[in-house]
Amino acid sequence: MFSVSIIFLTLLIPSIQSSKPSLKLTFTPDEKYYTIGNQVEILCELINPTDHSESPQLWHVDLKTGKHTPISRSLLTQPTEDSLDVFKQNKVHRLEFVKKNHLRIRQILKEDTARYECNCPDCEETLGKQAKDFPVVKLSEPKWDIGPGWPIQEHAKTTIKCTAEDFYPYVSHKILRGHHEVVGEAKTILPTSNTYPQKFSWEASVTPTADWHNTTLRCTITEGNHEQHAIKVLDVIFTPRFGTCKEKQYLNSTIDKATIECEYSGNPKPTLTWFRQTDEKPITTDIGITVKEIDEHHGKYKSIVTFERDKLITIPLTTTTRAPGVTVSTTPQPKGLDNYYQQLLSGGFIAKLTHNNEVKDSRKINIVNNANQARSNSLDSSSRRIIQNLSTSILIILSYTILRFMIQNH
Repeated sequence: MFSVSIIFLTLLIPSIQSSKPSLKLTFTPDEKYYTIGNQVEILCELINPTDHSESPQLWHVDLKTGKHTPISRSLLTQPTEDSLDVFKQNKVHRLEFVKKNHLRIRQILKEDTARYECNCPDCEETLGKQAKDFPVVKLSEPKWDIGPGWPIQEHAKTTIKCTAEDFYPYVSHKILRGHHEVVGEAKTILPTSNTYPQKFSWEASVTPTADWHNTTLRCTITEGNHEQHAIKVLDVIFTPRFGTCKEKQYLNSTIDKATIECEYSGNPKPTLTWFRQTDEKPITTDIGITVKEIDEHHGKYKSIVTFERDKLITIPLTTTTRAPGVTVSTTPQPKGLDNYYQQLLSGGFIAKLTHNNEVKDSRKINIVNNANQARSNSLDSSSRRIIQNLSTSILIILSYTILRFMIQNH
């Protein structure tokens, strides 16, 4: 019997507690963010009222001023002078009084962003209050401002700035170049209040390099439940330069088609021209030779020269000192070179980078018969200059140290 009583009380107590009066504030539909033009029902209810319970009250709370306005029929039909503009401008009955403590917004506007509260100030029991924010999303596209000039210059201090105005609400932001976050001395100004309208600003000082060219800057701001993007493809001016362009290149002259190649870059786009080392006459697409250029994007290019053995070995050896299509020369040729193709390869080539008819860089290329010789490629001219300058600096410092030591000891 005692056990039965315990079980009965266990079931009864929660039932008694759940039947106590309580407040309930509902939005229908219940969403995290609301869209302009949609409809919503806002209802304040007293759950499990007693015979002596009073009616609850639905309140509109202005987020800017904190002003509390009780929702009533007279507020929507005959607002007073001190009423908020959102109620005074309800001439087409956009805000509808369905019944006591039940408000219908037939067409949501950005001005409807507010907080709603539900309480029962006259109830005998202290029921506290229910409160919910009603955020209306107002979208604004961000924009990029890049300076001091456009296009931007390699190694020059550049300011990149993303801004957005007249939106609500700010949630988060992300700044990317390609797939990587932009690293720099960024200054971010976020909205200081949770009211409409809001402003956002992100600014950084960066030093662009050549690999920034043709990459994409993306500024993404999450406004409510929407992502807004500003996208800018960068145009970076940088001087012409060689990429991979080995000074020793292996070419198998026994196969039908063999190639040599050079990679280069620059913006504006430079021109790469191939020459013979023997007489510095240009090599162009002609009998047995094809010059092809490949755009590898981001201001990078590759030039490939293809030699067709079967066509080149048929050219008379007496034309060695000319390129195909140039007047024949009868200059005697060195011994051991059996055909034009062999002589062409043995003479080597020069790759020249030019812009506006000005040579910006050049590279001498010698053909080797063994792949191992190409793999053990000697240092290119720029690397050799760096090493020579470094060696000279070390010798000067060493000589100065020795001289100073000798002076101090005498």
